[in-house]
Amino acid sequence: MMKSVLFSLLLSLPANAAIPAEFQQLFDRAHYQQLLADIAAQPDARQDPDLMLLQVRTLIQQQFREEANTLLNELVTEHPEHSGILTQAALNKLALANSGSVFNARKRASDALELLHKAVLLEPTNFQAQQALISFYQTAPANAGGSKALAAERAELLSQIDSTQGVLAKVTIATNETRLSDALQLLEQQLSLNPNNTDLLLRKATLLVQQRAFLVAQETYMQALPLLTDPLQQQSTQFQIGRLAVFSGKHQVAGIAALENYLAFYQNSQQPRLHRAKLRLAQLYIHEGEVDKARVLYAEVARINSDEQDFLEARDDLARALGYIADPVP
Repeated sequence: MMKSVLFSLLLSLPANAAIPAEFQQLFDRAHYQQLLADIAAQPDARQDPDLMLLQVRTLIQQQFREEANTLLNELVTEHPEHSGILTQAALNKLALANSGSVFNARKRASDALELLHKAVLLEPTNFQAQQALISFYQTAPANAGGSKALAAERAELLSQIDSTQGVLAKVTIATNETRLSDALQLLEQQLSLNPNNTDLLLRKATLLVQQRAFLVAQETYMQALPLLTDPLQQQSTQFQIGRLAVFSGKHQVAGIAALENYLAFYQNSQQPRLHRAKLRLAQLYIHEGEVDKARVLYAEVARINSDEQDFLEARDDLARALGYIADPVP
């Protein structure tokens, strides 16, 4: 149900200048456990909605969505005019709706729709809420509040507020309708007017990956990277540059540098993609003849317990490339 709405969950809410820098840095570097402990030690944390929102996002990053939902319900009551809290509450309910029972899903989707409406009314330039609302209308069944006509209408209204955001909404609509060529054309047209817009570049790269145009996607991420200022976007882009170097077979030295930077940034953290980054880096090391480095990384990923089928298959491929018949790790 409404799977494309979850694309919005990948978008990070902008860092808030009111949050102490040390707290924001802990979040950016995925030191989630330390961050939760530090927030809990703040006697007035509950009175600071932005700090509480950071706590919620930290819970979500660790997949504690039900706990986040409970806290968000309380925060919505305590801070009913905080557009960011309303948005995060809505997005979390949509994620839970996609993974829960049918009965709960309907109620949570309905609540999410109401919250998104409130968030947009309070702050029309809350583009995360705007995009999520349009995606909801376009993908939800009619009996859950979906309406493709309303989605198109709201996309046009959003274009009047911000032309780039309007294009991104139309791209989402086209993508959800599997009109990938139309979506890419919309992005290219807008990029011709604003070639350094990182939102457009990142969306283009994502779309190219969907089309399995791995080399062009990789080069688009490489174009976007020096333009990015948000640490989370920077690191996510470096991850993609390295990952796509495996699939494209090109720019592999750049891919190695990107993944090495990614692993250094998230060293000793709770970043959930660390094992994937290590696996892809090991594959690139093999290509560049650095087999000893690949073996070190394989020894680390071989210990990972995972039910992610694509990761397990790639790890088996790595083992074979290293000449292992059985797992060599004791």
